[in-house]
Amino acid sequence: MLSACDPHKPAQGVSGYIAGFAGFVSAEEPRAVLAGQEVLGAGGTAADAAVAMASTLTVTLPSRAGWMGGGVCLSRIPKDKAVQAFSFLPQPLPGGGFAPGMPRGLYALHAASGVLRWEQILASAEQLARFGAPVSRALAKDLAALGSPMALPAEIRSVYTRADGSLLREGDSLVQLRIAGALTSLRIKGAGEAYSGQMARMIAGEAPEREEARRAVLRDYRAARTDALSVDVGNETAYFPPAPFAGPQAAKIWAAAADGKSVQRPGAAGTGALPYGATGFVVADRGGMTVSCVLSMGQMFGGGRVDSVLGVFAYAPLGSDRDAGTMLPVIVSNRHVKDLRLAAAGAGASGVADVLDFAVRGHLGETNAQAAVAAVAAAGDPASRVTGVICPDGAPSKVDNCTLPVDPRGAGVSRAVGMEFGNSKSKLVF
Repeated sequence: MLSACDPHKPAQGVSGYIAGFAGFVSAEEPRAVLAGQEVLGAGGTAADAAVAMASTLTVTLPSRAGWMGGGVCLSRIPKDKAVQAFSFLPQPLPGGGFAPGMPRGLYALHAASGVLRWEQILASAEQLARFGAPVSRALAKDLAALGSPMALPAEIRSVYTRADGSLLREGDSLVQLRIAGALTSLRIKGAGEAYSGQMARMIAGEAPEREEARRAVLRDYRAARTDALSVDVGNETAYFPPAPFAGPQAAKIWAAAADGKSVQRPGAAGTGALPYGATGFVVADRGGMTVSCVLSMGQMFGGGRVDSVLGVFAYAPLGSDRDAGTMLPVIVSNRHVKDLRLAAAGAGASGVADVLDFAVRGHLGETNAQAAVAAVAAAGDPASRVTGVICPDGAPSKVDNCTLPVDPRGAGVSRAVGMEFGNSKSKLVF
Protein backbone atom coordinates (compact mmCIF):
# COMPACT_ATOMS: atom_id res chain seq x y z
CA MET A 1 0.00 0.00 0.00
CA LEU A 2 2.82 2.37 0.84
CA SER A 3 4.48 1.78 -2.54
CA ALA A 4 1.20 2.52 -4.29
CA CYS A 5 1.15 5.92 -2.58
CA ASP A 6 4.75 6.71 -3.52
CA PRO A 7 4.64 10.29 -4.90
CA HIS A 8 7.79 9.60 -6.92
CA LYS A 9 6.31 6.67 -8.85
CA PRO A 10 5.09 7.61 -12.35
CA ALA A 11 1.36 7.39 -12.95
CA GLN A 12 -0.08 4.66 -15.13
CA GLY A 13 0.35 5.68 -18.73
CA VAL A 14 3.76 7.22 -18.03
CA SER A 15 7.00 5.47 -18.91
CA GLY A 16 8.52 3.78 -15.86
CA TYR A 17 5.20 2.89 -14.24
CA ILE A 18 6.16 -0.81 -14.41
CA ALA A 19 9.38 -1.70 -12.62
CA GLY A 20 11.12 -4.85 -13.82
CA PHE A 21 9.71 -7.27 -16.34
CA ALA A 22 6.89 -5.76 -18.40
CA GLY A 23 6.46 -8.24 -21.26
CA PHE A 24 7.67 -9.31 -24.70
CA VAL A 25 7.59 -7.51 -28.04
CA SER A 26 8.67 -8.80 -31.45
CA ALA A 27 8.21 -7.18 -34.86
CA GLU A 28 9.83 -6.64 -38.25
CA GLU A 29 10.53 -2.96 -37.65
CA PRO A 30 12.52 -1.61 -34.65
CA ARG A 31 10.44 1.49 -33.89
CA ALA A 32 7.30 -0.59 -33.67
CA VAL A 33 9.10 -2.63 -31.01
CA LEU A 34 10.05 0.56 -29.18
CA ALA A 35 6.43 1.72 -29.30
CA GLY A 36 5.21 -1.56 -27.79
CA GLN A 37 7.97 -1.47 -25.21
CA GLU A 38 7.03 2.06 -24.16
CA VAL A 39 3.37 1.16 -23.71
CA LEU A 40 4.11 -1.98 -21.67
CA GLY A 41 6.50 -0.04 -19.45
CA ALA A 42 3.79 2.55 -18.88
CA GLY A 43 1.36 -0.07 -17.59
CA GLY A 44 -0.55 -0.74 -20.78
CA THR A 45 -1.87 -4.17 -21.68
CA ALA A 46 -0.79 -6.27 -24.63
CA ALA A 47 -3.84 -4.89 -26.47
CA ASP A 48 -2.67 -1.31 -25.85
CA ALA A 49 0.81 -2.23 -27.03
CA ALA A 50 -0.55 -3.96 -30.14
CA VAL A 51 -2.44 -0.80 -31.14
CA ALA A 52 0.71 1.27 -30.59
CA MET A 53 2.80 -1.14 -32.64
CA ALA A 54 0.30 -1.35 -35.50
CA SER A 55 -0.16 2.42 -35.71
CA THR A 56 3.63 2.89 -35.66
CA LEU A 57 4.02 0.37 -38.49
CA THR A 58 1.69 2.46 -40.66
CA VAL A 59 4.37 5.17 -40.39
CA THR A 60 7.64 3.24 -40.27
CA LEU A 61 6.71 0.33 -42.56
CA PRO A 62 3.96 1.72 -44.85
CA SER A 63 4.98 -0.86 -47.44
CA ARG A 64 3.26 -3.54 -45.35
CA ALA A 65 0.88 -1.80 -42.94
CA GLY A 66 -1.52 1.09 -43.48
CA TRP A 67 -4.78 2.58 -42.28
CA MET A 68 -6.42 1.68 -45.60
CA GLY A 69 -5.33 -1.95 -45.16
CA GLY A 70 -6.45 -4.66 -42.77
CA GLY A 71 -5.39 -7.77 -40.94
CA VAL A 72 -6.16 -10.31 -38.24
CA CYS A 73 -5.23 -10.57 -34.57
CA LEU A 74 -5.53 -13.26 -31.91
CA SER A 75 -5.96 -12.02 -28.34
CA ARG A 76 -5.44 -14.24 -25.31
CA ILE A 77 -6.46 -13.26 -21.78
CA PRO A 78 -5.28 -15.94 -19.28
CA LYS A 79 -8.42 -15.86 -17.13
CA ASP A 80 -10.68 -16.35 -20.16
CA LYS A 81 -11.43 -19.80 -21.52
CA ALA A 82 -11.25 -18.80 -25.19
CA VAL A 83 -8.83 -16.88 -27.37
CA GLN A 84 -10.56 -14.21 -29.44
CA ALA A 85 -9.92 -13.61 -33.15
CA PHE A 86 -10.31 -10.08 -34.52
CA SER A 87 -10.65 -10.06 -38.31
CA PHE A 88 -10.57 -6.73 -40.15
CA LEU A 89 -9.92 -7.21 -43.84
CA PRO A 90 -10.88 -4.29 -46.13
CA GLN A 91 -14.26 -4.59 -47.83
CA PRO A 92 -14.87 -3.71 -51.52
CA LEU A 93 -16.73 -0.47 -52.14
CA PRO A 94 -19.22 0.17 -54.95
CA GLY A 95 -17.44 2.02 -57.71
CA GLY A 96 -13.99 0.76 -56.74
CA GLY A 97 -11.62 0.84 -53.81
CA PHE A 98 -12.06 -0.61 -50.34
CA ALA A 99 -13.48 0.26 -46.95
CA PRO A 100 -10.46 0.30 -44.61
CA GLY A 101 -10.18 -2.40 -41.97
CA MET A 102 -7.40 -1.19 -39.70
CA PRO A 103 -9.17 1.61 -37.77
CA ARG A 104 -12.13 -0.44 -36.56
CA GLY A 105 -10.03 -3.58 -36.16
CA LEU A 106 -7.58 -1.91 -33.81
CA TYR A 107 -10.35 -0.03 -32.03
CA ALA A 108 -12.22 -3.28 -31.37
CA LEU A 109 -9.08 -4.88 -29.96
CA HIS A 110 -8.45 -1.86 -27.75
CA ALA A 111 -12.06 -1.67 -26.57
CA ALA A 112 -11.96 -5.32 -25.54
CA SER A 113 -8.78 -5.29 -23.44
CA GLY A 114 -7.07 -1.90 -23.42
CA VAL A 115 -6.60 0.29 -20.33
CA LEU A 116 -4.82 3.34 -21.72
CA ARG A 117 -6.57 6.06 -23.70
CA TRP A 118 -6.87 5.55 -27.47
CA GLU A 119 -5.67 9.09 -28.19
CA GLN A 120 -2.62 8.60 -25.98
CA ILE A 121 -1.61 5.41 -27.77
CA LEU A 122 -1.76 6.96 -31.27
CA ALA A 123 0.12 10.14 -30.35
CA SER A 124 3.61 8.69 -30.75
CA ALA A 125 2.96 7.41 -34.30
CA GLU A 126 1.43 10.75 -35.26
CA GLN A 127 4.58 12.57 -34.11
CA LEU A 128 6.83 10.19 -36.04
CA ALA A 129 4.86 10.87 -39.21
CA ARG A 130 4.67 14.64 -38.72
CA PHE A 131 8.21 15.42 -37.56
CA GLY A 132 10.02 12.59 -39.30
CA ALA A 133 12.16 9.63 -38.39
CA PRO A 134 15.15 7.90 -39.99
CA VAL A 135 14.28 5.22 -42.56
CA SER A 136 14.82 1.83 -40.95
CA ARG A 137 16.62 -1.05 -42.60
CA ALA A 138 13.31 -2.89 -42.98
CA LEU A 139 11.70 -0.03 -44.94
CA ALA A 140 14.87 0.63 -46.93
CA LYS A 141 14.78 -2.97 -48.19
CA ASP A 142 11.18 -2.58 -49.31
CA LEU A 143 11.89 0.75 -50.99
CA ALA A 144 14.83 -0.76 -52.85
CA ALA A 145 12.50 -3.46 -54.17
CA LEU A 146 10.39 -0.80 -55.93
CA GLY A 147 13.01 -0.42 -58.65
CA SER A 148 13.36 2.79 -60.64
CA PRO A 149 11.73 5.79 -58.92
CA MET A 150 10.87 7.30 -62.29
CA ALA A 151 8.26 4.57 -62.84
CA LEU A 152 6.48 5.38 -59.57
CA PRO A 153 3.45 7.65 -59.14
CA ALA A 154 4.28 11.30 -58.43
CA GLU A 155 2.78 11.07 -54.92
CA ILE A 156 5.24 8.34 -53.97
CA ARG A 157 8.22 10.09 -55.55
CA SER A 158 7.46 13.28 -53.62
CA VAL A 159 7.71 11.49 -50.27
CA TYR A 160 10.06 8.55 -50.74
CA THR A 161 12.85 9.98 -52.91
CA ARG A 162 15.93 12.06 -52.12
CA ALA A 163 16.83 15.42 -53.61
CA ASP A 164 18.79 13.69 -56.38
CA GLY A 165 15.73 11.65 -57.39
CA SER A 166 16.91 8.32 -55.94
CA LEU A 167 14.83 6.37 -53.44
CA LEU A 168 15.36 7.01 -49.73
CA ARG A 169 17.94 4.83 -48.04
CA GLU A 170 18.51 3.57 -44.52
CA GLY A 171 19.04 6.50 -42.16
CA ASP A 172 17.46 9.15 -44.40
CA SER A 173 14.83 11.34 -42.75
CA LEU A 174 11.25 10.50 -43.70
CA VAL A 175 8.38 12.94 -43.10
CA GLN A 176 4.84 11.82 -44.04
CA LEU A 177 2.41 14.68 -43.50
CA ARG A 178 -0.57 12.97 -45.15
CA ILE A 179 -0.25 9.96 -42.84
CA ALA A 180 0.17 12.37 -39.92
CA GLY A 181 -3.09 14.07 -40.92
CA ALA A 182 -4.93 10.75 -40.99
CA LEU A 183 -3.50 9.85 -37.58
CA THR A 184 -4.57 13.21 -36.15
CA SER A 185 -8.15 12.63 -37.26
CA LEU A 186 -8.22 9.06 -35.94
CA ARG A 187 -6.59 10.08 -32.67
CA ILE A 188 -8.93 12.98 -31.92
CA LYS A 189 -12.20 11.66 -33.38
CA GLY A 190 -11.71 7.92 -32.94
CA ALA A 191 -11.86 5.06 -35.41
CA GLY A 192 -15.40 5.99 -36.46
CA GLU A 193 -13.92 8.93 -38.37
CA ALA A 194 -12.95 6.52 -41.15
CA TYR A 195 -16.51 5.16 -41.44
CA SER A 196 -18.93 7.99 -40.69
CA GLY A 197 -16.85 11.16 -40.31
CA GLN A 198 -15.14 13.55 -42.68
CA MET A 199 -12.59 10.93 -43.66
CA ALA A 200 -15.42 8.57 -44.61
CA ARG A 201 -17.08 11.29 -46.68
CA MET A 202 -13.83 11.82 -48.56
CA ILE A 203 -13.48 8.10 -49.26
CA ALA A 204 -17.12 7.85 -50.39
CA GLY A 205 -16.75 10.92 -52.62
CA GLU A 206 -14.04 9.34 -54.74
CA ALA A 207 -16.83 7.79 -56.84
CA PRO A 208 -19.56 10.50 -56.84
CA GLU A 209 -22.03 8.42 -58.85
CA ARG A 210 -21.98 5.71 -56.13
CA GLU A 211 -21.40 7.96 -53.13
CA GLU A 212 -24.50 6.99 -51.14
CA ALA A 213 -23.87 3.27 -51.64
CA ARG A 214 -20.26 3.74 -50.63
CA ARG A 215 -21.28 5.62 -47.49
CA ALA A 216 -23.60 2.77 -46.55
CA VAL A 217 -20.82 0.18 -46.83
CA LEU A 218 -18.46 2.32 -44.79
CA ARG A 219 -21.10 3.01 -42.15
CA ASP A 220 -21.93 -0.68 -41.79
CA TYR A 221 -18.35 -1.95 -41.69
CA ARG A 222 -17.49 -3.92 -38.54
CA ALA A 223 -14.46 -5.85 -37.44
CA ALA A 224 -15.44 -9.47 -36.81
CA ARG A 225 -14.78 -10.74 -33.27
CA THR A 226 -15.14 -14.49 -32.84
CA ASP A 227 -13.69 -17.37 -30.87
CA ALA A 228 -10.47 -18.65 -32.44
CA LEU A 229 -10.23 -22.20 -33.76
CA SER A 230 -8.60 -24.48 -31.20
CA VAL A 231 -6.79 -27.84 -31.34
CA ASP A 232 -5.74 -29.81 -28.24
CA VAL A 233 -2.49 -31.78 -28.37
CA GLY A 234 -1.24 -33.22 -25.07
CA ASN A 235 -1.53 -30.57 -22.37
CA GLU A 236 -1.54 -27.71 -24.82
CA THR A 237 -4.10 -25.94 -26.95
CA ALA A 238 -3.19 -24.15 -30.15
CA TYR A 239 -5.39 -21.30 -31.40
CA PHE A 240 -5.78 -20.16 -35.00
CA PRO A 241 -7.94 -17.58 -36.84
CA PRO A 242 -11.07 -18.87 -38.62
CA ALA A 243 -11.68 -18.76 -42.38
CA PRO A 244 -10.99 -16.99 -44.68
CA PHE A 245 -7.59 -17.01 -43.01
CA ALA A 246 -5.39 -20.10 -43.04
CA GLY A 247 -6.56 -21.25 -39.60
CA PRO A 248 -8.63 -24.29 -40.70
CA GLN A 249 -5.78 -25.58 -42.85
CA ALA A 250 -3.23 -24.80 -40.13
CA ALA A 251 -5.26 -26.56 -37.44
CA LYS A 252 -5.21 -29.83 -39.40
CA ILE A 253 -1.47 -29.61 -40.02
CA TRP A 254 -0.83 -28.77 -36.36
CA ALA A 255 -2.87 -31.70 -35.10
CA ALA A 256 -0.69 -34.10 -37.10
CA ALA A 257 2.68 -32.39 -36.73
CA ALA A 258 2.45 -31.65 -33.00
CA ASP A 259 2.11 -35.38 -32.34
CA GLY A 260 5.65 -35.84 -33.58
CA LYS A 261 5.36 -35.71 -37.35
CA SER A 262 7.26 -33.11 -39.32
CA VAL A 263 5.43 -30.18 -40.84
CA GLN A 264 4.51 -31.00 -44.41
CA ARG A 265 4.99 -27.77 -46.29
CA PRO A 266 2.00 -27.37 -48.64
CA GLY A 267 2.18 -25.39 -51.83
CA ALA A 268 2.54 -21.77 -50.88
CA ALA A 269 -0.91 -20.18 -51.07
CA GLY A 270 -1.01 -17.24 -53.41
CA THR A 271 2.48 -17.62 -54.84
CA GLY A 272 2.87 -15.36 -57.85
CA ALA A 273 4.68 -12.42 -59.37
CA LEU A 274 3.06 -9.82 -57.12
CA PRO A 275 5.10 -8.84 -54.03
CA TYR A 276 3.52 -9.38 -50.64
CA GLY A 277 2.80 -6.40 -48.42
CA ALA A 278 2.17 -7.94 -45.02
CA THR A 279 3.89 -8.01 -41.63
CA GLY A 280 3.37 -9.79 -38.33
CA PHE A 281 4.13 -8.98 -34.71
CA VAL A 282 3.67 -10.49 -31.25
CA VAL A 283 3.31 -8.80 -27.87
CA ALA A 284 2.70 -10.23 -24.39
CA ASP A 285 2.36 -8.28 -21.15
CA ARG A 286 3.58 -9.31 -17.73
CA GLY A 287 0.17 -10.65 -16.78
CA GLY A 288 0.28 -13.15 -19.65
CA MET A 289 -2.14 -11.42 -22.00
CA THR A 290 -0.87 -12.06 -25.53
CA VAL A 291 -1.72 -10.54 -28.91
CA SER A 292 -0.46 -11.97 -32.20
CA CYS A 293 -1.26 -9.99 -35.35
CA VAL A 294 -0.67 -9.97 -39.10
CA LEU A 295 -1.33 -6.73 -41.00
CA SER A 296 -1.62 -6.43 -44.77
CA MET A 297 -1.68 -3.89 -47.56
CA GLY A 298 -2.22 -6.68 -50.08
CA GLN A 299 0.54 -5.91 -52.53
CA MET A 300 3.67 -4.12 -51.32
CA PHE A 301 2.97 -0.37 -50.85
CA GLY A 302 -0.62 -1.13 -51.88
CA GLY A 303 0.57 -1.87 -55.39
CA GLY A 304 2.02 1.63 -55.60
CA ARG A 305 -1.42 3.28 -55.68
CA VAL A 306 -2.04 6.25 -53.41
CA ASP A 307 -5.57 7.15 -52.35
CA SER A 308 -6.24 10.32 -54.31
CA VAL A 309 -8.11 12.06 -51.48
CA LEU A 310 -6.39 10.93 -48.28
CA GLY A 311 -2.93 10.76 -49.80
CA VAL A 312 -2.02 7.49 -48.08
CA PHE A 313 -1.34 4.13 -49.69
CA ALA A 314 -4.46 2.34 -50.87
CA TYR A 315 -5.20 -1.33 -50.33
CA ALA A 316 -4.42 -3.53 -53.34
CA PRO A 317 -5.44 -7.17 -52.78
CA LEU A 318 -3.57 -10.06 -54.31
CA GLY A 319 -6.96 -11.51 -55.29
CA SER A 320 -9.12 -14.55 -54.53
CA ASP A 321 -8.51 -14.45 -50.75
CA ARG A 322 -4.80 -14.85 -51.36
CA ASP A 323 -4.08 -12.21 -48.71
CA ALA A 324 -5.97 -14.09 -46.00
CA GLY A 325 -4.49 -17.41 -47.09
CA THR A 326 -0.94 -16.20 -46.49
CA MET A 327 -1.51 -14.59 -43.06
CA LEU A 328 -1.30 -16.66 -39.88
CA PRO A 329 -1.09 -15.70 -36.21
CA VAL A 330 -1.01 -18.54 -33.66
CA ILE A 331 -1.07 -18.78 -29.86
CA VAL A 332 -0.32 -21.94 -27.87
CA SER A 333 -1.08 -22.23 -24.16
CA ASN A 334 -1.26 -24.88 -21.46
CA ARG A 335 -4.96 -25.54 -21.04
CA HIS A 336 -4.63 -26.52 -17.37
CA VAL A 337 -2.62 -23.67 -15.86
CA LYS A 338 -3.38 -21.22 -18.72
CA ASP A 339 0.28 -20.27 -19.15
CA LEU A 340 1.49 -19.01 -22.51
CA ARG A 341 3.73 -21.51 -24.24
CA LEU A 342 4.22 -19.95 -27.63
CA ALA A 343 3.01 -17.16 -29.87
CA ALA A 344 3.95 -16.48 -33.47
CA ALA A 345 2.85 -14.52 -36.52
CA GLY A 346 3.91 -14.63 -40.14
CA ALA A 347 2.97 -13.78 -43.70
CA GLY A 348 4.14 -14.32 -47.23
CA ALA A 349 4.30 -17.07 -49.81
CA SER A 350 5.48 -19.59 -47.20
CA GLY A 351 4.14 -17.67 -44.20
CA VAL A 352 1.62 -20.28 -43.06
CA ALA A 353 4.10 -23.15 -43.23
CA ASP A 354 6.79 -21.02 -41.57
CA VAL A 355 4.60 -20.18 -38.58
CA LEU A 356 3.49 -23.79 -38.19
CA ASP A 357 7.05 -25.06 -38.49
CA PHE A 358 8.18 -22.59 -35.82
CA ALA A 359 5.26 -23.48 -33.53
CA VAL A 360 5.79 -27.22 -33.83
CA ARG A 361 9.49 -26.89 -33.11
CA GLY A 362 8.64 -24.96 -29.96
CA HIS A 363 6.02 -27.51 -28.94
CA LEU A 364 8.37 -30.45 -29.44
CA GLY A 365 11.16 -29.00 -27.35
CA GLU A 366 13.10 -26.67 -29.66
CA THR A 367 13.24 -24.13 -26.83
CA ASN A 368 15.74 -21.80 -28.49
CA ALA A 369 13.54 -19.57 -30.59
CA GLN A 370 16.42 -18.18 -32.64
CA ALA A 371 17.55 -21.65 -33.66
CA ALA A 372 13.95 -22.55 -34.51
CA VAL A 373 13.36 -19.50 -36.69
CA ALA A 374 16.72 -19.93 -38.42
CA ALA A 375 15.73 -23.45 -39.46
CA VAL A 376 12.33 -22.17 -40.60
CA ALA A 377 13.88 -19.36 -42.62
CA ALA A 378 16.22 -21.78 -44.39
CA ALA A 379 13.25 -23.83 -45.59
CA GLY A 380 10.88 -20.96 -46.36
CA ASP A 381 10.45 -18.35 -49.06
CA PRO A 382 13.13 -15.60 -48.90
CA ALA A 383 10.51 -12.85 -48.79
CA SER A 384 8.35 -14.41 -46.05
CA ARG A 385 8.75 -13.55 -42.36
CA VAL A 386 7.95 -15.10 -38.98
CA THR A 387 8.24 -13.63 -35.51
CA GLY A 388 7.31 -14.92 -32.08
CA VAL A 389 8.24 -16.12 -28.60
CA ILE A 390 8.77 -19.57 -27.08
CA CYS A 391 8.25 -20.09 -23.33
CA PRO A 392 9.00 -23.77 -22.55
CA ASP A 393 8.09 -23.42 -18.88
CA GLY A 394 5.19 -21.06 -19.43
CA ALA A 395 4.63 -17.34 -19.03
CA PRO A 396 4.12 -15.37 -16.93
CA SER A 397 5.09 -17.99 -14.32
CA LYS A 398 8.66 -18.62 -15.57
CA VAL A 399 9.61 -15.92 -18.02
CA ASP A 400 13.36 -16.41 -17.44
CA ASN A 401 13.33 -19.35 -19.84
CA CYS A 402 11.45 -17.60 -22.64
CA THR A 403 13.36 -16.89 -25.86
CA LEU A 404 12.56 -14.62 -28.79
CA PRO A 405 13.80 -14.85 -32.38
CA VAL A 406 14.82 -12.42 -35.08
CA ASP A 407 14.07 -13.73 -38.56
CA PRO A 408 17.34 -13.61 -40.55
CA ARG A 409 15.35 -12.87 -43.73
CA GLY A 410 14.26 -9.50 -42.38
CA ALA A 411 15.49 -6.64 -40.22
CA GLY A 412 13.32 -7.04 -37.14
CA VAL A 413 13.86 -6.91 -33.40
CA SER A 414 12.61 -8.92 -30.40
CA ARG A 415 12.78 -7.66 -26.84
CA ALA A 416 12.03 -8.75 -23.31
CA VAL A 417 10.91 -5.44 -21.80
CA GLY A 418 12.59 -4.58 -18.50
CA MET A 419 14.82 -7.67 -18.36
CA GLU A 420 17.89 -9.06 -20.05
CA PHE A 421 18.04 -12.82 -20.16
CA GLY A 422 18.39 -15.85 -22.40
CA ASN A 423 18.27 -15.14 -26.11
CA SER A 424 16.08 -12.10 -25.64
CA LYS A 425 19.07 -9.75 -25.68
CA SER A 426 19.03 -7.92 -28.98
CA LYS A 427 20.42 -4.72 -30.39
CA LEU A 428 17.96 -2.26 -31.82
CA VAL A 429 19.11 -1.69 -35.40
CA PHE A 430 17.68 1.32 -37.25
